[in-house]
Amino acid sequence: MRERRFAAGASPPETPRGGASSGIGPETRRREYALLAFVNGTTSKTNGNVPGPEGEAATPNPMNPLASPEPWSLVAEGYQETTRLFLESYSLSGLEMVSYDVDTEVVDVACGPGTTTLLLAPQVKRIACVDFAEGMLAQLNRNLTEAGITNVECHHADGQHLPFDDGSFDLGVSMFGLMFFKDRRRGFRELHRVLRPGGQVLVSSWAPLALSPAMQVLFRALAAADPSRPEPQADITSLENPEVFERELRDAGFSEVKVEAVEHFLEVQSADEFWQELVRGAAPMALLRQKLGEPEWARQEAIALDYLRKELAEVPTRLGSMAYLAVGRR
Repeated sequence: MRERRFAAGASPPETPRGGASSGIGPETRRREYALLAFVNGTTSKTNGNVPGPEGEAATPNPMNPLASPEPWSLVAEGYQETTRLFLESYSLSGLEMVSYDVDTEVVDVACGPGTTTLLLAPQVKRIACVDFAEGMLAQLNRNLTEAGITNVECHHADGQHLPFDDGSFDLGVSMFGLMFFKDRRRGFRELHRVLRPGGQVLVSSWAPLALSPAMQVLFRALAAADPSRPEPQADITSLENPEVFERELRDAGFSEVKVEAVEHFLEVQSADEFWQELVRGAAPMALLRQKLGEPEWARQEAIALDYLRKELAEVPTRLGSMAYLAVGRR
């Protein structure tokens, strides 16, 4: 998949239809800006930390349903079969931003089925993988066995309370995981705590919806299925704001912090395949299906698919999705 990089916060150049959102006017864009929040759980009042009064630290927000393990275990098999393959491209981009060798000891927080670990394990001394979703760890263990990887240990634990001594690792990673924590600041502090002096950190988060055409297309399909569905709001207090991302890393004690925007592209072969992969591998979609119940889900799915078949009539095509990759040093 082709990669595009930008300075965090900068607007990428316009991309023609099939890879972006040509023909979308201001009113439509305001409506679509919420998709990242809906699909990735970064809605206002449901993600990360709630800002306190001016001059005071943010406080933990316990309301995000994606900060619990159940939805991730629910989609673990589909995530392994679909989402992991796409997210590998962001892991590869992130690993280019840090240094490691055969003596490096790594902690991978919110490791999922091993998206980053499977790429990194053959090149380092050991990796301690942490995830609170047993379903994801089951997929990881299966992947490790199939790959014959023996230098990875799995821990069923919460990334906000890492089960390791201070200064245990040289590199800490959390790809699309820490962004969902009930208390992000604690998550960043825990990563800082378990790293040795001079150790590096790599963390990722999704960028705003306006920079992710793939999510825009999905939101339009969901809106077609239920025009009354409340619109999630973009959250400038979340990690989709690169200034917040950098500040929270620095507040946790990291230096040499850099946040970079990276875009990768989803290869869409058909509208039906695009939809099914998101349904099977995206935790927010699983939560929506569970909430609606099967009869209503089937009704809305039929409408959404009809919309997508028209929207994505010219396939194969490519839809971009932007993420922020952040690195720092203890």
